[in-house]
Amino acid sequence: MINSFEGHYKSRRTINLGGRRQQEDREALVKKTHDQRKAREKERLKQKSAIKIQAFYRGRTTAGTFRDNERKSWDQQIKFMINNVYSERDLALNLINLVRSFLFFYRSHYDAQRKLNLNQMLRKQTKGLEAVFFPFYYDDLRDLWTYQLKRTLVIFLKNLEINTMQPYQSIYNLETLLLSMNISKYQKIQNINRELVTLSRNFRIPCKEWLIRRIEKYFDQHEDKDNPVILPLVELALHPLQISSSSHQIYDSFLQNFITHIFTIPLIPNRINIETLKIFSSRLPLNDIILKLSTMVGAVEDIEQGCVLFGNLLAFAHQKVSKMKINVMLAYMKTIQNLALRIPTQLLIDKSENSNDALPKVDPRILKWISRLFDKEHLASFFALVASSAIFGVSNFFITLMIRWPSKKVVLLNNMIYGKRPVVSLLWGAFENTELAQLLTNNKSNSNTMTDPTFSEQWGLFALLCEVYSRVLFTMGDDEFFDERKNPLRLSEIIKMSTCMKHVGFLIYWNRNNSPPLKMDVRIESSCIDLYYLRDIVTKLLRQIHARDSRRQFTPTDHWLMTSEIDMNVFVKIVVLDEQDLEYDSDDEACNLDKMQIANISPRLGILYNIPFVIPFEERVKIFREFVQNDRERNINRADLFMQPRARVSIRRNSVFEDGFSNLNALGSGLKSPIAIQFIDEFGMQEAGIDGGGLFKEFLTSLTRIAFDTNYGLFLSTKEQLLYPNPYAFSSQEQLSYYGFIGRILGKALYEGILVDAAFAGFFLNKWLGRTSYLDDLPSLDPELYQGLIYLKNYQGDVESDLSLNFTVVNNELGVSRTIELIPGGSDIPVTNENRISYIHRVADYRLNKQIELQCGAFFGGLLDLINQKWLMMFNQEELQILVGGAYIPINIEDLKQNTEYSDYKEDDPVIINFWKVVTEFPEEQKQKLIKFVTSCSRPPLLGFKELHPKFSIRKAGSGTRLPSSSTCVNLLKLPAYSDENTLREKLSYAINADVGFDLS
Repeated sequence: MINSFEGHYKSRRTINLGGRRQQEDREALVKKTHDQRKAREKERLKQKSAIKIQAFYRGRTTAGTFRDNERKSWDQQIKFMINNVYSERDLALNLINLVRSFLFFYRSHYDAQRKLNLNQMLRKQTKGLEAVFFPFYYDDLRDLWTYQLKRTLVIFLKNLEINTMQPYQSIYNLETLLLSMNISKYQKIQNINRELVTLSRNFRIPCKEWLIRRIEKYFDQHEDKDNPVILPLVELALHPLQISSSSHQIYDSFLQNFITHIFTIPLIPNRINIETLKIFSSRLPLNDIILKLSTMVGAVEDIEQGCVLFGNLLAFAHQKVSKMKINVMLAYMKTIQNLALRIPTQLLIDKSENSNDALPKVDPRILKWISRLFDKEHLASFFALVASSAIFGVSNFFITLMIRWPSKKVVLLNNMIYGKRPVVSLLWGAFENTELAQLLTNNKSNSNTMTDPTFSEQWGLFALLCEVYSRVLFTMGDDEFFDERKNPLRLSEIIKMSTCMKHVGFLIYWNRNNSPPLKMDVRIESSCIDLYYLRDIVTKLLRQIHARDSRRQFTPTDHWLMTSEIDMNVFVKIVVLDEQDLEYDSDDEACNLDKMQIANISPRLGILYNIPFVIPFEERVKIFREFVQNDRERNINRADLFMQPRARVSIRRNSVFEDGFSNLNALGSGLKSPIAIQFIDEFGMQEAGIDGGGLFKEFLTSLTRIAFDTNYGLFLSTKEQLLYPNPYAFSSQEQLSYYGFIGRILGKALYEGILVDAAFAGFFLNKWLGRTSYLDDLPSLDPELYQGLIYLKNYQGDVESDLSLNFTVVNNELGVSRTIELIPGGSDIPVTNENRISYIHRVADYRLNKQIELQCGAFFGGLLDLINQKWLMMFNQEELQILVGGAYIPINIEDLKQNTEYSDYKEDDPVIINFWKVVTEFPEEQKQKLIKFVTSCSRPPLLGFKELHPKFSIRKAGSGTRLPSSSTCVNLLKLPAYSDENTLREKLSYAINADVGFDLS
């Protein structure tokens, strides 16, 4: 409707005074009509809106006036009620009216003081009972009062905004809430059962999620632990859990809300003063929380929240573990495992070690609480469980700790090994009877065995067994290992265990040939164990046991071999091709892969470089020779095509080492090419002869004889005459470079297949393999020190007071004693019963590794110029010694005879017939001397004399009056034509025992 101020409600007619009639087309007319209609609709909408606004305003104004009037009346009424005494019925009726009025007018911004007055009224005592409970006495008032009280409590809860300047306001609210939920106050009410049902409905109010969030918000924003509001807040948070039965469904809901919103408040113990913390801790249903957490931790997806929950759990539980029942302890371990699995390892370590900016930051105080996990008293209860039926659960628990906290691994293992219980035998006894052990022993496992959830706990037990026994072997000498009174496992048990591990290792390394192939980064179900970890620990322990077996065999023949699973002819061919492909790879990174990365690319190379003992030694030697031949072909150059030497070197007979060092050391990897040697005699004259390889062998033999002579000073020998670098042999970089040169020369010997007559200590050979030596290698270096350390390990008294040791060792260098600290400040740190294992490790490590670290580093650097380190990893210490110096096996004269060449003699000549008859009758020592006389090495090649280059040769050397002589450079025996067998035996025996005949032809 269109109105005007003139009182007319109709629109005026439009009159054209121009005298001309306007013509409007149809479209314009329709548009005009449409616009007018829209304008009228808009005007009508304005009118309706104005009416609504006016009505609302009038209503609000009127309501506000009513509320104000009600407030005035309410103020007078509550003042009167507070100051006067009523009968019980009148008090109940007046209280209901008072609260009804309050609920009508209450606005948080205007009625804060009235809320405090109502609090005061509700808590006013009459006849020993607070006013809030009186309406419950009357059946006709009870339901109405329940409804009013519920709404009032909600107001108190919703206004739980803490004023740090006036905390008493919140205290009143909280105290009224707690008072109204105090069950003991309802005991005087008749028909108590009915009332408790009604009461339980009321108690659901403060347990709603939004209440929990308000409490959570307060703790998040305030860290004043002495604020008086905290105690009632804590009581309010715990109250629902105290008044509900743990068997009731609602209790489970309360508990989950409490865990999700209260127990994940950061640093709860740090936000509460001591007295309040005692109350909170005493009322906390910790066992129920742990049992609930074990089922709901999977829902904790936020990393920071997981860390907070972890810290709070340990803060309240770490001192109560010893009193937990077995089911709670298992749930506690499961909860810790689940939390640890969902938190990145970098967050669980000290922040100074974590530089990953992509990860969230965790308060160091939370990490401090989490570190309580490793308190000695806390872990003691779990160690005790190893001897119980919970051994599977506790095994997975400890494996999780070791994987997630690698820095704590040694401490955990030492506590398990050197505790009061025989942990290793318990672990093996439990594992031996599992279905998994039966499958592995009988080699019936497959890739599905790794992923089947049925075996997840058994794999945890297996992994802990490997970790613990591997640690045991670090401080166990061979004498203890073979003494079943000191070894926690019998040799028969070790054989069975190594069979299981061998099959696991082979299954993992042979992965690409499995059906279906295993995904290495996938964890075993319900654990943190992935196949990479399992592969590493199995490989480590297998090597340790195999090393003991190599030094002193206790396993059956062919125990380690897996030839039944492999076609060796195919294996050798393909593994040589795999290695060739890797070396030819143009990508530099592919050429520098470590042995584990190579295992992922080539299963065969993975086996060769990690568990080579499953392949026969003879096959590995063949593979080594093939690798060398491939390398020789890759490095051939234009000059080598015509067999031209890379260098021509003059060597003085009386300065073999010095001339060799000055002329050849700088060649580095160039030593792989042929080297021509020209000897200069003591008169300065060139010796006759053209080096076709024999002169270089003579040079190499002479040089190594000098270098390994202990009088030369570069090497020392053990009591078994095994060589190792002299720890005090260098005073300058040039002298240290001698070791690099010797490494290159030995590398050249390996490269060319030339045997060197030298035996090396096992701990030194370990360095060739890039490995560290441990206590079991110490007897070969210093048996007295070894016995002393074993005595210390088994000492039953007080180590600190009785033995007075500290973390130092004393070096005697050229008659001068010097004290070396094993750790910073070691001279002030006593050796005790608790840290003696660490001391034993450090002493052995210093003597076997650190003391010769520089010399070994230089030597190994030279060796690698010619020999790829991965090739050496195909062998252990003993096998490497055989590769360098030949096999410690009896001389096979028949094999030698089959591989001998003759010059000026024939196989059926009488002299040759007598020669073989005499040699066959020689004792073993004489046979070895003969081989050394001709080849310069007393040991035969591992694969027989067919591998000797040049071939063993016999040439006629005149009449029967001369002694036999030899040319070791070409493995040539120059044998005169003796007339009878006795003369040949006499002359040959004299020559080989007198060490004569080492001259050139």
